[in-house]
Amino acid sequence: MCRSVVLFQGGLVGRECQAEEVSALEHKLSEANHDLEQSLAANTNLSALIATEAAEKEFAQKEAAEARRQLEDERLRAAAEIAKLKELVEERGEQLSASATEMAALQLAKEQAKAELDENYEEAEELLKQCFERAVRQAHLLYGGPPTSGSFDLDCEVYQGRLMPSAEAAALAAQEIAPAGTQVGEVEAPGGEAGAEEGKFVEIQD
Repeated sequence: MCRSVVLFQGGLVGRECQAEEVSALEHKLSEANHDLEQSLAANTNLSALIATEAAEKEFAQKEAAEARRQLEDERLRAAAEIAKLKELVEERGEQLSASATEMAALQLAKEQAKAELDENYEEAEELLKQCFERAVRQAHLLYGGPPTSGSFDLDCEVYQGRLMPSAEAAALAAQEIAPAGTQVGEVEAPGGEAGAEEGKFVEIQD
């Protein structure tokens, strides 16, 4: 009986130890399950984050590729535009060169024409003098006038029996033609009180 009691007590103690171990194991298992659930949740979140980052990276790569494509298109357009501008500049340069050559030719032609005109003017003036002297000689022969040479001036005019410069003779003749009470190149303003004040004149436009 003592032996039985001892064995029974030993069995109870063993069972209590086993129960404590089982409880500890269950507690550890619960903690392990909890840790596993947390790990799975973290893994799920990490997988979602990785997928999101991968999608964002892919989208960024697509945007970068599109930006590079647009940049390349812009570069090609700019290169084409620069080529056109260079061609236009070359054409303008050729036109300016041709214009400069043409201007030089026109200037040379103008100088030649001026020289020819001066020469023709001198020839015409000499011919006019010869014709004038011929007419004077004939007048002297036909009408017995003054000497045939030495006292004549093509720039003078006879006015009221006097020889004077042509401009002065024209001015005196204009004064005689002008109405009494007016000056040369002026007339009285018309209209009386409705026009200019009395005694004032307006200039005649040529």
